[in-house]
Amino acid sequence: MRKIQKGNEPESLRQWKRTHPQQRYTDLPPTERQSIRAACLEEQHGLCAYCCHGITLENAHNEHVEAQDSAPNRTLDFSNIVASCNHSKQCGDAHKSQSLPLTSLMDECETELKFYLSGAVEGLTPRAASAIKVLNLGETRKNNLALFSTRKAIIESLLFTHSIKPSELRLESDDVLSILLEELQQPDQNNRLQPFAPILVNVLRQIRD
Repeated sequence: MRKIQKGNEPESLRQWKRTHPQQRYTDLPPTERQSIRAACLEEQHGLCAYCCHGITLENAHNEHVEAQDSAPNRTLDFSNIVASCNHSKQCGDAHKSQSLPLTSLMDECETELKFYLSGAVEGLTPRAASAIKVLNLGETRKNNLALFSTRKAIIESLLFTHSIKPSELRLESDDVLSILLEELQQPDQNNRLQPFAPILVNVLRQIRD
């Protein structure tokens, strides 16, 4: 995960809520739902709030961090909505109405999850471990082979491209790692981050440190 800094709700949503004070998210017309998703995508630099896969308006959905069933009074609270990928049995689709103790709205989401070169992810705290299971982020190959394998492939590709061998780091390798870390954390001219960039940053920091 990558910490999401929520901003102001879209103006069109604010106006819609003003004229429909008794209604909920399920009453929102498609245009308003899309405006929410577009705003979330900008805040998230084009990444799924949970797995960090690249997403667009067309292949993502509005995900309520505190589920609608659990918090009906927050269904139109923009600070409770993020953009999630549409992968089956993963992220928002897996979350549903379950409790999510660690979310991408918390600073700790960047430090309580540990990613490995193998593609595995480990929760360093009980709440992180719980979040991994709830969102099906693939702590083992068996649980989510596709995501596990994708992470492994993108990590290996990055290391191979830059000739980084974790077991053979030299001083010049540290310079390469520092440059890579800086690049991966900077959105491009379209305000987008590379897919899985926060995961790559997590792994590179472990290699460097």
